[in-house]
Amino acid sequence: MSIRACLTLLAASLLVVGLGALPAVAAQGRVGLDQVLDDFVSAVKADEAIPADKKKAAEAIVTSLRGDVDGKSSIITEVLQVLHPEYKEALAQLGEENLGAAIATLAKLREAKSPYLAADASYFLSRAYLLDERFEDAMPLLADLQGKWNGQTGYGGEVLFLQGVAEVALLRHQEATQSLEQFLTLYPEAPERMRVGAFRQLEQLKLYAEGTLSDVSLRMEFSRRKLALEDTGDDTRGQQEKIVEILAKLIKEAEERECNCKGGGSGQGQSKKQGKGGEGESQAQGEGQGQGGSSGGGSKGIDTDTVKRLQRGGPRSPWSNLRDKERDPVYSAIKEKFPARYQQLIEQYYKSFGDDSEG
Repeated sequence: MSIRACLTLLAASLLVVGLGALPAVAAQGRVGLDQVLDDFVSAVKADEAIPADKKKAAEAIVTSLRGDVDGKSSIITEVLQVLHPEYKEALAQLGEENLGAAIATLAKLREAKSPYLAADASYFLSRAYLLDERFEDAMPLLADLQGKWNGQTGYGGEVLFLQGVAEVALLRHQEATQSLEQFLTLYPEAPERMRVGAFRQLEQLKLYAEGTLSDVSLRMEFSRRKLALEDTGDDTRGQQEKIVEILAKLIKEAEERECNCKGGGSGQGQSKKQGKGGEGESQAQGEGQGQGGSSGGGSKGIDTDTVKRLQRGGPRSPWSNLRDKERDPVYSAIKEKFPARYQQLIEQYYKSFGDDSEG
């Protein structure tokens, strides 16, 4: 499952506040959901600033959802919306993806005196940041929810899942693998859509290999997001340089394979034509010269001949017409969103395969 698919899942889940029940007894120091709810109910009852009618409404919500498998984890959120109208409005704005307004209000409520309101606001603020692709801003909030506010949130499983999603987007593959595996282990009763999403993301992480086109794709997504946020700092420039480095390496390797393949083909052709007279010798010699011209000195990455092959007015390889290329997400992303330099490098990489097939 891609990052965007995970974010789509996240946006869809905003329509339903309750995301499923979590284990009553959590592992590794995590406070169980039932204990969190018991402490929350006691805190509401003890708060003299809460009017009696709102306490009664809160009690009704707890009674109604406590036995609901799908709604149990949302009890705190539902009660807080009754107690704090501005919080209810912020969640409505988030559900409508009015992220600017929602983030402004949630950031304010994160500093609330009530630890339950601060924790719940932090959770939904982290989701707003994720939807806005501000993964760096979401990470400290998710850390707080697993630390100082561990006993004030009913969204332990969701927090761990979202942390894994953010870590994938930040290219922290090892950390993301650990977070998602821990989520699947600790929260077997989490919503199926989240568990499936975590499993698929883990499968993709297993297939990841540095220096491949899949690596380029992830780095390009990171760069695109950073540029959209107008962040042109060292991280962004570093990733862009790495993209060009990987593509240049892939191109060089492809061209070397092409030269080796054509060199072997030329030798075979010459041996077959021996003894056939002047015509055979002439043709073989011409082929040998042609091959020597393309391979002399070996491949040096992005050379003059390669650049010439990129000119749109020149002969086109049948590879250019293959559907696979058009469907390739890396090529499509470069063509639509990235500088012409990237597109030329990818065109060159694909062209090397086209020339190989023609030989």
